[in-house]
Amino acid sequence: MGLVSLINKDIKAENENKRVIVTLRVLYIIVFLAFVLDVCFAGIDVVKMNTVKIAVLAVVIIVLFIYTYFSKTKPSLFCFMIFLFLWSLMMMPCFGWRAGMQNYFIIILMLCFFAMHGRNLYKFIYAGFVLIVRILTIVLLSGIKSDVEISDMNDKLLQITNISAVFISIIFISYMFSRKENEAENKLMKYNDQLKKEASTDQLTGLNNRRKAREYLTRLKKEEVSTAVSVAMGDIDFFKKVNDTYGHDAGDEVLKFVAKTMVDNCRTTAFISRWGGEEFLLIFPDCNGDQAFIILERLRNKIQKETIVVGDNKIKITMTFGLTEFNYSKDEELAIKEADEKLYIGKSNGRNQVVY
Repeated sequence: MGLVSLINKDIKAENENKRVIVTLRVLYIIVFLAFVLDVCFAGIDVVKMNTVKIAVLAVVIIVLFIYTYFSKTKPSLFCFMIFLFLWSLMMMPCFGWRAGMQNYFIIILMLCFFAMHGRNLYKFIYAGFVLIVRILTIVLLSGIKSDVEISDMNDKLLQITNISAVFISIIFISYMFSRKENEAENKLMKYNDQLKKEASTDQLTGLNNRRKAREYLTRLKKEEVSTAVSVAMGDIDFFKKVNDTYGHDAGDEVLKFVAKTMVDNCRTTAFISRWGGEEFLLIFPDCNGDQAFIILERLRNKIQKETIVVGDNKIKITMTFGLTEFNYSKDEELAIKEADEKLYIGKSNGRNQVVY
């Protein structure tokens, strides 16, 4: 069994928080490795003077690590926190104050808020207890020297080992207990983006919908980012006949074809939206009426020449457009109304044309 599998192995108790148990196992490994390095850097004289203490602590770490496979979450958590208190306090006289054993209290503080479940009041009480113990260590043990002389180099290595172990533990605890929340938040943000997109997109054609078109036109008026804006309303000629003759599925394919043709030919010059049914609204920023007319004529001819194949059916369609210039001094709804009125003039005059 690999180390990862060993760390992730389930506990026997049911309905327990596996994330906390996995975190504790990793912390035990970090502390044990730091303990081994501390002993090595402290030197043989320190080991000789504290053989029993070191041996007992090493055995306790191993026993408590094994205990995580049989215990419930809460007892395992408290055992680790109590052990870390005692281990730090017992090793201070062995390695000296400068070794930084007192910094391990930060790990306990992190676990109080991240790993403990219950009322926040209890978490603050535990945190207050950690603070009191930390203050007491300053009062009682600050500046304490090791039992035997430790060289400056080894003293620095002890500091590096312990502060590294504390930093790695903090990073791991933060990662374990924020990962799911971050993933959930990212999923929520993506879901909100998706909802926002769906709220402003026509599902059949993938074009912007009426709501998005109104917002876009309002923004253009508010910011006046374009020197000229043209608005066109387009309608598929005799679309009801297409539905009646070939069926609504064929009608949907025609709508998708028109949408794709508009995008392919006007995406760089126009904001394209499905207004409703077989009607489409095109907004041309930085285009006066004459320029927009040329683009629409090109689009109209393109649609007229194409054949839409739906199953065994070959469908030909035409479109009529009403075009007007958007005056910033007028209401944007008025511009849409003017384009719509010109569209119906084109319908009345034989269809398949751009009325400007």
